[in-house]
Amino acid sequence: MKNSVLQIICFLFCILFFYAASMKALEFGQFQLDIAKSPLLANIPPVVTGVLTIVTEVAAAILVALPGTRKAGLYLSAFLMLSFSLYMSVLYFFYTNIPCSCGGILGQMGYPTHIVFNIAFTLLAFTGILLQHFSLSYPSTKTTGA
Repeated sequence: MKNSVLQIICFLFCILFFYAASMKALEFGQFQLDIAKSPLLANIPPVVTGVLTIVTEVAAAILVALPGTRKAGLYLSAFLMLSFSLYMSVLYFFYTNIPCSCGGILGQMGYPTHIVFNIAFTLLAFTGILLQHFSLSYPSTKTTGA
């Protein structure tokens, strides 16, 4: 059961990060313009934050997809989702009229919905980390019949 839930969590992160990275890459010009409007990223060139975000999202998707790198992928996913949640929360609560730089359907969510979405995925990442830890630390107690 734990392994099935872990597989589903990893699958969801693969979909999320590949989709998000693809939308940002396809709309890279708009993505850069939206990033440039962020007061939190004002001192970083938009092309740097844009490329870094896309590459990191693709890396996270690949890492969670491969069993040998799944643990690192889950930690990276948790870090990304926590960072995105905090970033969006700061923009929402302390600034006005800052466009969301997420592409596709994610960019269509309002800030409160998107923050809840990000927090839910942050919790999924931590759940995946725990499941990964327990599935590696404690071997199955099933025995074969003799």
